[in-house]
Formats: sequence, C-alpha cells, structure tokens
Amino acid sequence: MKYAVILFVWLMGCASWCSAQDHTIEYGPAAIPIDQYFTISLKSPGTKPTKVEGFPEIEGMQKSTQKSFTTKITKGTQTSFVYTLTQQYAPLKEGEVIVKPFALVVDGKTVPAPGIKVKVGPSAPPLTGKPLDSLAAAKGTPATPEFVDVKENAFLTLHVPKKSCYVGEAVPVSLWFYVAEADLGLLDFVDFETQIGAIVQQLKQRSALEEVVLQEEILPEKIKIGEKDFTRYKLYEAILFPITPQALRFPAVGLRMTKYKIAKNPTLLTQNRLPESKTYNTQSREVTVKSLPPHPLRDQVAVGVFRLKEQMSRSTVTLNQNLVYHFRIEGEGNIMTLPVPQSIGISSELEIYSPEIRQTKQVQQGRMVGSKTFRYFIVGRQAGVFPLRELFQWVYFNPVTARYDTLRPSFTVQVRGQEDQNSFIRAQDVGDFYNIAATESNQLISIDQFREVRFYTNVVLGVLLGVALFIFILKRK
Repeated sequence: MKYAVILFVWLMGCASWCSAQDHTIEYGPAAIPIDQYFTISLKSPGTKPTKVEGFPEIEGMQKSTQKSFTTKITKGTQTSFVYTLTQQYAPLKEGEVIVKPFALVVDGKTVPAPGIKVKVGPSAPPLTGKPLDSLAAAKGTPATPEFVDVKENAFLTLHVPKKSCYVGEAVPVSLWFYVAEADLGLLDFVDFETQIGAIVQQLKQRSALEEVVLQEEILPEKIKIGEKDFTRYKLYEAILFPITPQALRFPAVGLRMTKYKIAKNPTLLTQNRLPESKTYNTQSREVTVKSLPPHPLRDQVAVGVFRLKEQMSRSTVTLNQNLVYHFRIEGEGNIMTLPVPQSIGISSELEIYSPEIRQTKQVQQGRMVGSKTFRYFIVGRQAGVFPLRELFQWVYFNPVTARYDTLRPSFTVQVRGQEDQNSFIRAQDVGDFYNIAATESNQLISIDQFREVRFYTNVVLGVLLGVALFIFILKRK
C-alpha cells in the first residue's frame, strides 16, 4: 500500500510537470525599430488556456494590447492546433532594453521564461529577412521557415453620410478600420498616435466649426457585413458645422499597419509570422454646402431640428412681485451657438431681466443633441394680462423641411392689484443713508446750546491765559 501511494504521488507530479512543459514562451525579434512592437507569445498546443497571468512590465517599453490566434498544423493524416497568445510592447526610446526572467501562470501552472536583451533602433523599412525564434536560437537550431502571404479581408473607410447640407447644418464624420474576425491575427496597429494626428490634420475643414468626439481608448466593435463577422475600430469622430457655402472636401488618407506573413509549415520552435508593412487608404469625399434661403435673420438663426419646452413658477402675480420663466430649446444642432430669443416688443407693464443661460449636450450616433435653457426673471409693474408670445420669439431654420420656423411662448402672465407708486418706491434700494434712519435718535437739539458751549469754552481759555501770564511775570522778578 505504501509503494502504491508513492507511485501515485510520483505519477501526479510527472503529469503536472508535463502539463507545464506543454506550454512554451516565445520572444519576438531581439532587434526592432522604435515604431514596431516587441512581442512575448505563449504557445499552447491543443486547447485554449482558460486563464493566463504574469506578462511582465518592461522598463523602457509600454505594455499594449494582446492578440490571439490559432494555427492548424497538419502532418500526414494527423492534424493538431496551436493556440498563440501574444502580448505587445511599444518601445519608448531607442537603446538596449533588458527583459528580466519571468514566469507565466497558465491555468494554475507556472511556465518560466529566460531573460533577453532587446535592441531598439531608429525607424527603418519593414523587415524582409526571416527572423529566428529566440528560443530556437538559444538551442542552436536555425529556423528558416517559408512564409506565405495570406490575403486579409480588411479596409479603412471615412464615413460621411451626407452628400449635401445647408450652412450651419451638422455633418458627422468618422474614420473606421474594419477587419474580418478570421484575419485578426494578421494585422497590428503601428505608431498609431503619430499617424492619427497627421490624418486628423488632413481631415480638418477651415470653413466649418468642429466638435471632436473624444475617445479615452479605441475599443473593438463586433459587426456583421453580409454573412461575414467583422471587428471594427473607430479611429476618429467629429461633427462639422459649415459656416460658409464652401464645399467640404476630404482627401484620401492612409493608415500604415503591420501585416504578417504566415509560415507555410509552422512549428512550436520557430517564428511563425513575418512582419511587413501595408498601408490602407480611404476614398476622397466631398459634401456640397448650400446657402440658407433669403430671410431677414438668415445670418443669425440656428440650423437644426428643435422644439420648445416651457416652465413658469406661477402665472398670476400681484403688482411688483416677480416670477421665473424657463424658455428651453431642445433638439439636434449646434447647441453651443444657439442664440438668445429675439425681443419683438418693449413692455413697460412687465420688467424682464436678461436671462441666465444653461446648456447640456452630448453626441449620440453621430448627432449632437441637447438643450439650452434661458431663465428669465419677470416683475409685474402694471395690472393686466400679458401674453409672452407678444414680447419675444425664437427663429430657426429646419434643414429637414428646408423652411424657417418660429418658436413662441404659450404662457400668459396676469398681474393683479391697483397701481401704487409708493409701493414701487419702497421696493427700490434707497441707499445706506436711509438705512440708518431706524437706528438713530430722533430727539431735537436746540441751536442755542452750541452758543452756550462756545461761551464757556472762551471763559476757560481766558482763565488759562491769565494764569500763564501771571507765572511768566513772577519768573521775570
């Protein structure tokens, strides 16, 4: 029984050691240009690991995204699969980078990896040689695999849904990169920040206001095109508002990617992908911009689809009381530049103060939507009934109907009571002089009292002068 237990423990230890040995860690090329990724790959034959932890932080490099793909290996009548998980690192500067020994934990099993020195050089043309796998090189087994170019299904597109618009109308613009699900392992982004900055500069329009939609990170989105599954990446998004009838012209722009050739006969001990460079280009786009139809306020009105929401604290007040009225405009358009409602009449019966302005905005599916609220304080100065629609209005141009429209208040203010000029005066600020009247004494002071004070003061001064003269004479004698 004792020997059986020992044998069982020994067999379990061997099984655990063999399981760990099934996984191998492979480094990318030990010499790379600064605009390419350094990679650390975990290769697992058979099934895909459930959990992988431990990819190291490398000083001098920034940890980037992970890529995974499965390789099919056929030998005679036998077929096997190798699952590869690749961690990418972006070099931060030129020079030598030391990768210290580390270990990955794969489904609870430890897979160690030796250290390596990586030389980061200046930007250079794409590699054309056949790099050797670092582990294979360490074992002294040269690898010269034959690589084949696999046709990938990927494209770069500039999405501009409108072919024409009016001055001031929103024009959404977005840049997307699409790649088929089956080809994700064939492509990688390279030097993205520098490239996207140059692309954005090419897409800018001098004759339009631009609202850029900020993205914290570029996330993949799953989408189906026809019968094929694709992953797409939104690289840039903005909404343009033309300010002149000059056409918006977007030139063709290009994005350089790392494209991999695949080894014809992949193995576990050789580099199975050969990086090369490929540029994807968009087609040029043009949007015709039309002038607004003739109107007295053509150069002042907003353009979009809007509606009016109103709110009033109370509709009936007494003389010299105030109320609050909210004139809220909601809809789609350039919320930031919506003008103040236009005054169409001057009222002495209602005192209307300049509005406080609040606004909210957000971008939803390429549309800028939001609201702008104008908060008015109104004081009733004379009794009567006063429709607010006779005092101000808000004119805008609707690009959907190609017509001007006007938003007018629907509320009416009723002021009750008789006019009282004294109450109006009491409502005003009369200043600090009158504010102290309630705290001062109201006792009368006689004018003769000041004469008596002056008389007694003169008497005291005369006595003091006489005493001083008497002392002076005594000292002289």
